[in-house]
Order: sequence, then structure tokens, then C-alpha cells
Amino acid sequence: MCIKTVVGRKTGFQLSCITLALAANLAHAQEQEGVIRTESGIDFIPSLQAELKHDDNVVRDKDATVSSWISTLAPTLRANLVDGPNSYSFAAAVKNAVYFDSSADNFTDGYLDAEAKLSPASAHNLKLKANNSWLHEDRGTGVSEGRGNLQSEETRFNAQTLQAEYEYGSSGSIGKLRANTRFYNKDYKNFRDLTQYRDYDSLQLGGGFVYQTPGAFKLVAELSTAEIDFKTDDLSGSRDNTDNNYRLGAEWDITALTTGILKLGYQNKDFDLAVREKFTGFSWEAIVQWLPLTYSGFDFSTGRRAKDVDALNINSDYIIETTYSIGWNHQWSEQLSSKLSYEYQTDEYNRVVRLGTTLGREDTRKIITAELESKPLRWLTLTGFVNLEDRTSTLGVIVYDRTVYGLNVQMTL
Repeated sequence: MCIKTVVGRKTGFQLSCITLALAANLAHAQEQEGVIRTESGIDFIPSLQAELKHDDNVVRDKDATVSSWISTLAPTLRANLVDGPNSYSFAAAVKNAVYFDSSADNFTDGYLDAEAKLSPASAHNLKLKANNSWLHEDRGTGVSEGRGNLQSEETRFNAQTLQAEYEYGSSGSIGKLRANTRFYNKDYKNFRDLTQYRDYDSLQLGGGFVYQTPGAFKLVAELSTAEIDFKTDDLSGSRDNTDNNYRLGAEWDITALTTGILKLGYQNKDFDLAVREKFTGFSWEAIVQWLPLTYSGFDFSTGRRAKDVDALNINSDYIIETTYSIGWNHQWSEQLSSKLSYEYQTDEYNRVVRLGTTLGREDTRKIITAELESKPLRWLTLTGFVNLEDRTSTLGVIVYDRTVYGLNVQMTL
């Protein structure tokens, strides 16, 4: 499990030691690969990730003023319990990172997650999920985008999520009803004179209908509404808004060949403050996996949506984010696999005001990622990777190149 940001640094070290000790002391009790089984029925799955990488543009600025080697250590402990048709899981993780040449960017993230899947009757399925995270934003991202070299450290925040999903309909039903709700809260913890303006919470309600065709396709109709409330107004006024989405699409699973989701729709993002420009327009989401061979496959994904502005130095109302990505995954042998991917993203700002003049702005990001994964032992996975990022902007606000390469080691029981 990958996580991002801040618990105390001493605490992160202690939890790492506890997890390693647990793995060492209980390895003899495992009855299945990577799993510690107990008489209570709870399965424990500990794991540890260690990584060494080099980042040639830590703060993401045009002149690449900060570069550094980075070491990370991320222990995770997951617990699973299956009780008839119901299942429960809990996960705790910590990620500690040390920058050899830029200690201002050191961080420790924490993550707690609990989930329950309940099926009180054959036609009723309920999923409950709760999450609490202590995370961070790297300098030059999120609220500090475009001004990372002006910050003395990473930006820290806490986030909580409560989520419920309900589905009515048995496995053989032609039609199924879906309902969901999600609450999210985000509070920044440092640079409060600025970050207070991006604290917010949101409450989303949604529903949908699924129609099972005679073949492998499901037709889907969905709608959702979210109330997004920022806790402190910035100088441009309230950013509170209502975000409505309406979508039609399809889901499919053709065994051993392709799986996918395609949803097309309409989004309406309406701000409480009348002077802000609302967004009404086309939105979409697509994720497709194609396996022409059992050992080789391709991933395609694309999406378009209007989202709120994170950066503090931007007076736009919203950003239209459009993404496209393609990936190739190949299994060379039982122990060796590779992945090559390309992502293209545009961020179109509805308006940028400079010296009383309204301007257009569009940022473009291109990312190429290559990975080579080896599994020399059942409990050991080695992954070498390189990531090339190119970022440009029509206004020259964000222009940089960034290369990250390194080695990731994952260990289980």
C-alpha cells in the first residue's frame, strides 16, 4: 500500500521496527504464503516496502534548483476476517522518506483504513468504508504549485473519508439499483496564513441503475450531487459550490480478453457566489484493459471533469482537467515482467486575471514511465523504474522537466 504524509518521525521508525519484529516472530505460524492465520479467523498480512530513488527536480521549478537521492521505508499491516457472506478488513501503514540533499522535504505519512462488506440477504449488498490519513503535498504541488521553491518544507494535511455503497439485486437479476454516499474532510496543518483558504469538506449523494444484457455487457445510468464547502473565504470570495453529475455508460467483462468501464455524461458545477463562472459541459470516464495474449496486455484510460483550484496563487474559478493514458504490460517469464506507460494531461483554467486583464491559461503535462519487475523469491519483489515528466503552460506559470529513477523492494512473509 502506498501512502503519502505526516506522523511524527520517531513514531514512523517505531512502527517500522514493530512490523519487522512481528514478521520475524510469527513467520513460523503462517499457513499460507504471506498470511498469518489465527484461531479467531482473522488473517494478518504484513509487508514492507523500501525504496531508493533520485529526483532531479524536487521542487518542480524551471531551473531545477533542488535535486536529491531519497530513501523511503513503508511498513503495512492488513487484517482480514471472512464471516460467511460478510467480510471485514483493516489496514495501517506508515511511509517515511529521507531526502539526502534536501532535509526540508523529509516527511512521514500515516494511513488507517477500515472496510466492511455485508450481505444480509442475497439481493442486498452493503459496503462501508472509513479512512483517516496524515498526508503531505510535495513542494511545488497542490497549494504550493508554481511556488515550491518559496516554501521551507512540505505542506501537511489530515483527511478523513466516510463512505457507504448499497446495491439491491441478486447476482442473476436483470436490473440492479445502486445508492451511495461519501463524506470527505481535508484540513491543512502548516502555513496556516495561506492554507486555511483550502480547508474544505464535501458531502456527496448518488444513485444508479444497472441493466444486465444477455451478453457480457451491463448498461449503467448514474447521477450524483456533491456539496463542497470551503471553511474560510479567500480574497476572491466564497468558493463553495454544488457539483452535479449525470452519466450513461457501460461496464463489461469478457473473460480473458477485455474488461472495461465507459461513462459519458454532463457536469454542472454551480458556485454560491454569483460572480463566479459556473461550469456546464461534457464529462467522461473510460478505463479499458485488453489482453490479446495471456502474457501481454494494454491499459487505456481517459477522463474529463471540472475540478476546484488547489493552488493558492490562482484566481480562477475552476479547472477543466482532461487526461489520456496508455500502458503496455508484458510477462516475460514467471519471475520477470515489465510495464511501459504514457500519460497526457491538460488543465484548462476558466480565467486568470492579471493586472485587471482576463487571460486564458492551459497547462500540459506529459509523463513516460518504464518499470521492470523481478520476483526472485516468493516473498521478494524488486522493481526498477524511471519516470520522465514534462510540464508546460501557455502563460509560462509552470514550466519544468523532471526525471525520477530508482529501485523499489517489496517484502512479505
